Amino acid sequence: MSLRIFLTCVAAVALTTITACTGVTPGSPGPAPGTGGSASNENARSTTSPATPTDAKEPLESTDPCSLLTRSEAEQVMGPLDAEPAQEKVGSARVCDFAPNQASLGVGIRTNVGLAGIQPNGGEVKDVTVKRHQAKQLLGATGSCGVYIGVTSSSRVDVVLNAGASTDPCPLALKIAELVEPRLS
Repeated sequence: MSLRIFLTCVAAVALTTITACTGVTPGSPGPAPGTGGSASNENARSTTSPATPTDAKEPLESTDPCSLLTRSEAEQVMGPLDAEPAQEKVGSARVCDFAPNQASLGVGIRTNVGLAGIQPNGGEVKDVTVKRHQAKQLLGATGSCGVYIGVTSSSRVDVVLNAGASTDPCPLALKIAELVEPRLS
C-alpha cells in the first residue's frame, strides 16, 4: 500500500473517530472558572477579542469546504499537491481533501456540532485563538493535528493534518487554519 493511501486512511479514521464519537456538552468553551485564563499560542495572533460563537444564523450551511482554502495556499504551507482538492462526506462533515506529498490534509465543515463537541479520545486538547475566532487544537496520538474553529455554538470548521508520528503537525495545521479563518463569518 502506498504511503499516501495509508496516510489518507489514517487521517480519515482519525477525523471520523475524533468527531463521530463525540457528544455535545452544554456550555461555552473556555477555561474552567478560577484557572487564570486561556491557553495561548504564539502563532495564533489576535488584535481583538475572539468572536464568540452564536446561533444567529448558520453561515456554513451552503459553503463549499473547498472554497475555504485554495490549492495555492495549501501548497504554500505543505508543498506540491499530488492531486486537485476533492470534496467528500466524512461522517457528518463535508470535507475538502488536499493531497500533499507525505501527508494528508482535510478542511471540513460541520453544521451540527460546535467546539463543545471536541473530545480528546486519548489526544491532547487545548484552547487557542485563530485570529478572531475561538478554536481548539487537538494533537492526536497517531501524529494528526486538528484545529477546530468555532463559527456558531453548533457549527465549526475542522482543519485536520496528518503528517505522520515523527513530526508535530500542529504548527502547519495552525498556519492553514489562519488562512481559512478570514473566509468565515
